[in-house]
Amino acid sequence: MNVHYSTASSEHDCKIQKALKKIFGFDSFRTLLQENAVKEVVKGENDVFICMPTGAGKSLCYQLPAVLAVGITVVISPLIALIQDQVDHLLALKIKVCSLNSKLTTQERKKVLVDLESEKPQLKLLYITPEMAASVSFQPTLNSLLNRNLLSYLIIDEAHCVSQWGHDFRPDYLRLGSLRSCIPQTPCIALTATATKQVQDDIIASLKLKQPVAMFKTSCFRSNLFYDVQFKELLTDPYGNLKDFCLKALGEKNSTGGYSGCGIVYCRTRDACQEVAFQLSRRGIKAKAYHAGLKAADRTTIQNEWMEEVVPVIVATISFGMGVDKANVRFVAHWNIAKSMAGYYQESGRAGRDGKNSSCCLYYSRVDRDQVSFLIKKEIAESQAKKGSLKKSDKASMVGFEVMVNFCEQLGCRHAAIAKYFGDDQPLCNKSCDCCRNPEVVKKQLDLLQCQTNRGKTCIRAAEVSRGPFGHDPELYEGGKKGFGFSRYEEDSDGGDDETSEENRKKEWNRFYQQQMKMRKGRQLEKEDFIPPDPFCSLKDASSQKIPKLTVKAREHCLKMLEEALSSNLQKDVSDSRWQRSTKPPRMAWCIQFWDQRLVRPQRQKRNHLP
Repeated sequence: MNVHYSTASSEHDCKIQKALKKIFGFDSFRTLLQENAVKEVVKGENDVFICMPTGAGKSLCYQLPAVLAVGITVVISPLIALIQDQVDHLLALKIKVCSLNSKLTTQERKKVLVDLESEKPQLKLLYITPEMAASVSFQPTLNSLLNRNLLSYLIIDEAHCVSQWGHDFRPDYLRLGSLRSCIPQTPCIALTATATKQVQDDIIASLKLKQPVAMFKTSCFRSNLFYDVQFKELLTDPYGNLKDFCLKALGEKNSTGGYSGCGIVYCRTRDACQEVAFQLSRRGIKAKAYHAGLKAADRTTIQNEWMEEVVPVIVATISFGMGVDKANVRFVAHWNIAKSMAGYYQESGRAGRDGKNSSCCLYYSRVDRDQVSFLIKKEIAESQAKKGSLKKSDKASMVGFEVMVNFCEQLGCRHAAIAKYFGDDQPLCNKSCDCCRNPEVVKKQLDLLQCQTNRGKTCIRAAEVSRGPFGHDPELYEGGKKGFGFSRYEEDSDGGDDETSEENRKKEWNRFYQQQMKMRKGRQLEKEDFIPPDPFCSLKDASSQKIPKLTVKAREHCLKMLEEALSSNLQKDVSDSRWQRSTKPPRMAWCIQFWDQRLVRPQRQKRNHLP
């Protein structure tokens, strides 16, 4: 049986307040809900589920009870970086804590195990990864703690990782349900910052939390955060706009020439991180890229420079931030659209953890939207191919992404959209987002974005547009069967049902994607045999808007034939005295020049529309 305090409630409250002040340095709890959660965990009678926004003080809900308990609290966390941040924080408070992970040396690991096996261990908290929790090597240690009644609590941090409906599903978390079943007498506490009703139910079921579960959930609304969406297509200088946003959020420099705060810019790819960091630096804001492609030592150096505010802006992929507890982040910008609302909320929520006003800006582009949509659909297709069927949970990523697109493209309070997603009541925004502060401006931007889309479609997600000047679809180079693009089509038919057309378009884009990957890897692309069209074939039916099998090679071949015919006719007509007496340029020569400008140059410049 686990050892917990069984004295009167008033005595519990007194010890909790003393520990809060003496060990953690707080005069009072941040919220009443946080205080009630701590008291419930200290009782040790029920399993507990805690859902609080980033920076609301979730960690204290188990750290304070762990200090008061007699035994050891085991904390399972998904990232070593997150674990190390928590360990460093607690060590600074003089709390006995350590971690067991693959990064430890043999000597360090032996030292931890010796303390755990001692009669009276000094450690109060032990942090491990889900992989370590499921490993055979850790089972003897766990059994030893259980047999000696020294396992106080089992903590599951970032519990949304257990749900396939969550934005950061980790298969290793599914094993924790079996672990929970092996230690039914030990109170289990699950914590997360993001959980819809569906994810919440999934967490309770997957972790096999004992009923009745004590629930503590706060509203996701954070009044100190200002949410804004910028449309890249409407910006003449997106990087300049990002620079202005950073400077405004950072505020004035202090006496030492630095800023009192810092910021994070999230990018989808490593290349984007490098480019954005470069563009900000050349515009006068010191910024550095942080991603998995860097050496571990370089990442550590860059993160430390940002933590110490030597570098005010860090440009990183989304993995950065989970292991960072920094209060004075004045802004979080997303250079690319996030893949889900839950992910965006958690990432943007790293701003303003000190309660001061901070800004969250998303730079939205329909090109980014289409690229992410394409990749998500590709992942779903691959998952379906492996499993043989498509489960509802496989569609969660696409559903989550569509919510994120609506967040950007629909006029309405940003905070209300977030609250609706998480099942909260609509909050009182009080002009804490761009839609509520300047609704007319946002509406005008959305109208302009739609008008621009009508003038030129993006490559994956098509919209209704007008036909080009010669009766053809203006989507020339990446337009599926309706355009004159890079793709080569295998069907002769001039039409077909929408489902077949959609399937052919997907096949072409998969093929184009594979070619691009081979080019990146330096592989030799397979050459395609070019079969010239029959001299008498009709490339375009007069009643049709489509030109089947018209590729770049085919159009060049036809152009060559046309030039030869025009040149031949010109040579015959030169002998005519009317041409010799004329002061105007020969009409046939003008025709050749016209076709060269209208067909050859756009192809070389890769333009998307006929002039």
